[in-house]
Amino acid sequence: MAFKRPAFLPSLDELEDQAQRRSVHGSTPKGQFDHPTAKYIFFAGIVLVVVGHAAGLLLFFL
Repeated sequence: MAFKRPAFLPSLDELEDQAQRRSVHGSTPKGQFDHPTAKYIFFAGIVLVVVGHAAGLLLFFL
């Protein structure tokens, strides 16, 4: 017995049309991050790692 697709889900044709419209536009030139908060958290993490390693190196030599 085949399952019937719920009415609130888009049909496969609609999904295919959406995918084709997205592929026409291509990727955005703004980079890899779609969300600005994710970009800020990523860069803050990199800064914390670099500062932590520098502090650990300083403590190691003292």
